[in-house]
This record gives sequence, C-alpha cells and structure tokens, in this order.
Amino acid sequence: MPGVVAELGELGPGAVITEAGLARMFGRHPASIKRAVSRGELPRPCKLLGAPTWTAGAIVKHLEARLAQVQVEAEKLAAKVQKLRP
Repeated sequence: MPGVVAELGELGPGAVITEAGLARMFGRHPASIKRAVSRGELPRPCKLLGAPTWTAGAIVKHLEARLAQVQVEAEKLAAKVQKLRP
C-alpha cells in the first residue's frame, strides 16, 4: 500500500536500522534521510561502526511524540478559535 511503511512497524523496537536501510524503507535517498533529521522529522542517529543508525523503537517513539505535539497544538488552536467566535 503506498504511503505505508509497514516494515518499520513489523520490526522489534530493538532492531537496528542503518541510514541506507531507513532510506530503502521510506523509498528515499539517504540524503533525504539526513535532511529529515536536520528538520527534526527523524531523531538524531548514533554512529555504529561509523554509520548513522537508529533503533526501530527510537524512530517510532520520535514519530509518536511529534504526533502528540501536533495534536496538542491543534487543540490549542481550536480552543483559541472557539474563544474568538462571537
């Protein structure tokens, strides 16, 4: 199914993913993964044998935290709009 990264969800939280592996999973170039990290869309990797790596759990945790933050911001905006309505 396009747009679904099922492989990430199927991995155990301790599964180690390299930058190249993550790029393959998302169907992107490794440079796109680096840019996503610099924008805060992905967590910062750690080096393992000189290669940027993450655990599947760290990536999922980061995404869940970002989604929760967006939800809080949406609720604040909705409350603000409701307050400003006549």
